[in-house]
Amino acid sequence: MKGEAFKTKLATAYPDCRLVVTKETMTVEGMIKIVYELLKDKLNIVKLTFTSGVNAASCEYEPKGEKQRCPLCGVLLNDNGVCPKCGYTKR
Repeated sequence: MKGEAFKTKLATAYPDCRLVVTKETMTVEGMIKIVYELLKDKLNIVKLTFTSGVNAASCEYEPKGEKQRCPLCGVLLNDNGVCPKCGYTKR
């Protein structure tokens, strides 16, 4: 399986080579920074926690706005208020 190619200031993915090059050390703290940078615009992240063996790190963020989600499956509603997965319509 190949993932999506992306490029941010902290990491660049090359899915054809199955390689991700990071500018951050791959510790649990570094993983939190990279994941937050990738998903902050797509998800309303409030808290991230990573564990690796006996190492653990957690970071909390202020929520930025509210996203309308489907009450049935939790998928983000589109601009028309319709769930792209199950077809639920917000009334």
